[in-house]
Amino acid sequence: MKKLWSILLLGALSMFFAEVFSGASTLWFIDPWGLFLTNPLYLGHAIFLLNVAFLWKKTSPRQLYFFGMLFGLYEALITKVLWFGYPTSTGPMVGYFFGVAWGEFLTLVLFYHPIMSFVIPVFVYELLSRDVLPGHERFLQKNWKTFFLVIILIIMGASFQSNGAKYDMIRSVGSMVGSILIICLLHFLSREKNLQSLVLGKKGLTIVLVYLFVLYGVTTAVIFPERLPNIVLPYLLIFLWYLVAIGLLWVDWFTPGTISLKGIIFSPKELGIFALLIICATVVCSYFQQITYGILLVMFVSLMGAGVVLFSWSLISLLKQRISVGPL
Repeated sequence: MKKLWSILLLGALSMFFAEVFSGASTLWFIDPWGLFLTNPLYLGHAIFLLNVAFLWKKTSPRQLYFFGMLFGLYEALITKVLWFGYPTSTGPMVGYFFGVAWGEFLTLVLFYHPIMSFVIPVFVYELLSRDVLPGHERFLQKNWKTFFLVIILIIMGASFQSNGAKYDMIRSVGSMVGSILIICLLHFLSREKNLQSLVLGKKGLTIVLVYLFVLYGVTTAVIFPERLPNIVLPYLLIFLWYLVAIGLLWVDWFTPGTISLKGIIFSPKELGIFALLIICATVVCSYFQQITYGILLVMFVSLMGAGVVLFSWSLISLLKQRISVGPL
């Protein structure tokens, strides 16, 4: 059972940081759509991609970022966001690029899903299990950089969730508290867990893969089918980005050495303090609507730039690494 609880914990973390922090899901744990579609979607993607990362021995933060790009591409076939815009919108934020909503692409594929849906959930799981992958320790240590990033995440999550709940304090705070309690429960049930607890056997991996195939097939036909492109080019561009992400993983040979903890990593108790701060920040953001909306707009626009910066940084660091080890 420890393995099951551990896998569910990773899924809950992915759901929390991706959907609750974005405000896309409020009170998802009492909503059939959230329980039986959205949560399994994040769980399935997170556990499958992490197991592929283990199999390929590509688990550095940069490599997980590239896997996260594959994660984010579900926003094409499943939700149609990369082809049309967000579900409640009448079109893309800033227009099309050969049939692809490029603002949504920069935000979701190059930043939000790689970081919020995949990398951060893995990082938090490592902190809760006290089992850290080589190369991850510098992102988990207590210093001014990580504290600054935590503050940014708290502000972002609180403001987006408050807006998603239409500034209904009971709904927004309830979403945060309920999600955190689920994570705490799964953390307790999966005590003595480690990274090995997330490793699936051939049967488990096959089940997850079949689930994902069925998920993509059904949702492509059922969710906003009218938003599917009627020309080939948008499909080709999304397929091209699958190839780009896989190609980057193929040429990324970086294998971290042993763990060198020069500093102290965050403890589960400190994560609990951060959780309380998130709840308090959500209360504040739900109350001060105009200020929150201003913060939200700034962050919303900033995420597009963050996607460009993060992807560029990943390419540059990969290029430097390849130059240092010699030609391909």
